[in-house]
Amino acid sequence: MIRTTTSLLSMLCLMVWLPANRIFADTGKVTGVTDVILTFDPGDGSEPVVVLAQDPDGAGEAGLQVQGPINLSESTSYVLGINVLNSIAMENLTTEILSKGTEYQYFFAFTEGVFQSPSGNGNIDNASDQLAYADEDAQGRPIGHITSWTSACVDGDVSGTFRLVLKHQPGEKSDESGVENGETIFDLTFDISVTEDPNAPPCENEEEVIDKVTLTFTPAGGGTPVVAVASDPDGPGPLDIVVGEIRLDESTEYDLSIKVENTIEGEDITEEILEEAADHLFLFGFTEGLFSSPAGDGNVDNRGDQINYRDEDINGLPLGLSSAWLTACGEGDASGTFRLVLKHQPDGQKTASSDFSTGGTDIDLIWPLTIVEDPNAPPCENEEEVIDKVTLTFTPAGGGTPVVAVASDPDGPGPLDIAVGEIRLDESTEYDLSIKVENTIEGEDITEEILEEAADHLFLFGWTENIFSDPTGDGNLDNRNDPVNYNDTDINGYPLGLSTSWTTAAGMSSGSFRLVLKHQPDGLKTANSGIEEGGTDLDLSWNIVSQATSTNDLERRGLSLILAPNPVRSGITWNLSDRTALNKDFLVVVYNTFGQAMLSQKSPYDNIIDVSELAAGIYYFTIHNGNEVYSKRFVKMD
Repeated sequence: MIRTTTSLLSMLCLMVWLPANRIFADTGKVTGVTDVILTFDPGDGSEPVVVLAQDPDGAGEAGLQVQGPINLSESTSYVLGINVLNSIAMENLTTEILSKGTEYQYFFAFTEGVFQSPSGNGNIDNASDQLAYADEDAQGRPIGHITSWTSACVDGDVSGTFRLVLKHQPGEKSDESGVENGETIFDLTFDISVTEDPNAPPCENEEEVIDKVTLTFTPAGGGTPVVAVASDPDGPGPLDIVVGEIRLDESTEYDLSIKVENTIEGEDITEEILEEAADHLFLFGFTEGLFSSPAGDGNVDNRGDQINYRDEDINGLPLGLSSAWLTACGEGDASGTFRLVLKHQPDGQKTASSDFSTGGTDIDLIWPLTIVEDPNAPPCENEEEVIDKVTLTFTPAGGGTPVVAVASDPDGPGPLDIAVGEIRLDESTEYDLSIKVENTIEGEDITEEILEEAADHLFLFGWTENIFSDPTGDGNLDNRNDPVNYNDTDINGYPLGLSTSWTTAAGMSSGSFRLVLKHQPDGLKTANSGIEEGGTDLDLSWNIVSQATSTNDLERRGLSLILAPNPVRSGITWNLSDRTALNKDFLVVVYNTFGQAMLSQKSPYDNIIDVSELAAGIYYFTIHNGNEVYSKRFVKMD
């Protein structure tokens, strides 16, 4: 929590509830700024550092004048919160800036060496330079109201400047927009100092000595971990000997963790890598065919190739101290190599596409790797799976009977060639669609395999326009970026499509519904990959028609259901605009996205429902009132 002095806190409490509409011009730009408050909170219970910039004559000719300086302690992590006020009108402008976050961004510049994180000199001169934004707008882009900073370790006090610029960029804010875009709301420069702490340990040498690296492959299903070590037997210097080999069982899922040490000084350098995760990236290379996931030969030669990273830095980019691996099924032992590279990519060098050629190399090691055949394992399955049945299940979000549509191959193995039946949906109804893919000949649920290899698969959809009101349009078969309401993602954050949401249009038309499953391995699947990338596992079309809605729901009677808070962690409060409309025996049910009832209460007297035991995800709060149904979506958080 960001703390302020008592007088400032009192001012904020007074201002935050006051409307700020009249301090905006027709363009929506915030005006009338009289106070800018910077609060550096160390988060350890000690006093925050608060500095101000104020306009002494109240938005007059004098303009904002900096009061400071910013005095920080060395080697301390701070959270910086910024509040912008109009003290004349008693308005907190921060609320409006955040509500229009897609138009605003704070930019920062500072004397190099004042901070160890972010390093460099800020992003005013280069928008892509590293900065630890801790908030984002509705488009997932940074705002800067909250940021993270770690002061440098110093031998003697150091000083410099800290510059803060707030830009208004309506229609211009993007992933690449910088301080040169839009209009400047304010541009402030504070003096800043970092004070040496005589009780702090001496500053560590930036050039760490790494003399031991340990890889631990832990079987996901339980069992003895496999440990492989590289160490330098003659002390300081580059690692020059790899001790032992890696021996893994076939067809086994492993969780790999990495530990990096300086045993000479008793240091666990893994902790430092975690602290500077935005500057580091592990890359992997391996002999093709040794792993079924990730497939290929790793991302040392091509950063875009698949690796199952399980950790990420503050910018959402992978790190690699934790990763997942599935060994291949083999006939006899298979041997090759496993290569590990640690890249140091500071000052904004680490990006979504930075690779082996970017930055310095801290580690580059190669272990011998053997995948050991398990004589008790079932024979390896053919990679080319036979799909002979696909089932679509449209479950009404508010409860009710699911609509099931099946495509199957009546003559056995081979591509699906007949779509059986049609899809009949109610108009003006929200549905959750789940997909099941099977090989009925061998009794296999291929849906599970698609889930395991989600980073290699993508469902695309196409339909006759005006069948659905959400998503609009005609699907993303013709254009990957057209809207589809995916409810699931792979390990890289890209959509999969086994679970999606659909709302039929009022007076929906009849037409067709097309489903395509693409296989896009080895980095082919990206944020923009479409029907032209990879192979096609499924391409099916169903007829889709409207059937009259049978229920007279509460919404048609002009009633409204309010849920708060939403998202929720524990208790969700519900209110119906006219509680007298409910029968004595009405029922409240909470459904998950697959139409399963997770909670149920008959005629609850209390209007607070405890959802604390539900797993995080999307749910539907539904009132069943005789034949009437009304439902509203909510999000459960951890």
